Parts: sequence; C-alpha cells; structure tokens
Amino acid sequence: MSVAFQMPARTFIAGALLLLTATPAALAADPEPAAAAPTALVEDVSDGVDGVQPMDYLTAGRTVALKSGQTLTLSYLESCVNETIAGGAVTVGARESAVQGGTVDRHTLPCDGGKLLLASNEAGKAGVTVFRSAPIALPGMKAPLPKPDFTLFKTHPVLILSAPGPVTIDRLDMQGIALTTVNVPGTTLDTAKQGTGLEPGGLYKVSAGQKSFVVKIDDKAVAGGGPALGRLIRF
Repeated sequence: MSVAFQMPARTFIAGALLLLTATPAALAADPEPAAAAPTALVEDVSDGVDGVQPMDYLTAGRTVALKSGQTLTLSYLESCVNETIAGGAVTVGARESAVQGGTVDRHTLPCDGGKLLLASNEAGKAGVTVFRSAPIALPGMKAPLPKPDFTLFKTHPVLILSAPGPVTIDRLDMQGIALTTVNVPGTTLDTAKQGTGLEPGGLYKVSAGQKSFVVKIDDKAVAGGGPALGRLIRF
C-alpha cells in the first residue's frame, strides 16, 4: 500500500513566494568583472607626473599627461617595445603608446613577451604559487628539469615584492650549489647594484614567501643594469 503525503496548499504557496522573492537578490548580482591585464611597465618617470611611479603596471587605455620637460619611459610586456616619451598626452595601448603633442623614442628590447605578460597577471595574488613542481621520473631515470616560467636576458634581475623580505635563489640545473638568500629591505631591489649575478644558461627557482618562479637565464645574457624589462621578477 502506498501513502501519498501532500503539503498543505497554504504552506506551498508561502514557500513559493519566499523562493520568488529571494532568488533575484541572491542570484541576479553579476560577479565582479576581472581586473584588466597590465600591458606596460613604468621604467622611469619625471617628478611631478600625476598618478604614476617607477615599476607601476599600466593597462591599455590609461592616459598620462606630461608637461613640457617631463618624460615617461614605458616597456610593453607583450611586444617588448621600450619607449621614452617627452611631453604631450600619452595613451597606453596593448603593444605601444599613442602620443599627442609630444615626442617618442621607441625601440625593441629582448624579453620573453607573452610569458612575461602571464607572469605579471599572477604577480601580487595572495596565495598563488607559480612554481611548477619538477616532473616525476620513471624508475631508473633522472627527473627532467621543470620548464621555465619565463627567461631573463640579463644576469642581474630586478626583484619586486609586495612587502620587504628575503628572496631565495636555488639553482636547479646543477647540484652542489648552495641556496642564495637576498634580503630586499624595501619592495624593489636592482641586483645590478650589489653582488654577483646569475649564470648565463642557468635554471633557477626564485622564491619570495609562498610564491616562486622557475627562471631561465638566456645563454647570451650579460651583466649590468638598464631597463627592468627582460630582467624583472615580480612577486
């Protein structure tokens, strides 16, 4: 024998009304739009330029006003274009700037383009560990080295952190080399101004806090400073 249970009509109607009134409030709100990906890095800027400072990331469509005598140096993460702009109205693009009423000196630097752009999108995200674990080897075989997240084209990286702290550098392609720790007293450190650089051709795991990158140093990398593009590691 089967027994059918029926909900009282009044209770059913009340529940349905509650669902109808609650659903729009709970479900209608759209998720927050994702932040626009950065396209350019501020390498240098004159004092007194509003809204930008060295090592800022800028997104496409951002505008910067330069007075006579003021300059702005940008590096584009995807196209590897480096620009020094003097005066005028600057509109940041995807691969280069549009400049009205000023002059621009534009050339291309060695950089890892798309990979650098992807790394910049990960920078500053809490709890993100970018380091990919080394692949597991089959029995009797040596584990292959992990693929680099990006390549640096000079041996002295620029390190940018969200807060002061230590950065550890571990060489992955050679055994028996001690772990190096670099203390970053502020949030930016240009290692060209201190210490010995990394080895051309080397593969390194560079870590700050819980975030890490696997970094390849180009075989033809040279020492020295200059633009941060092509030697930037930003956590």
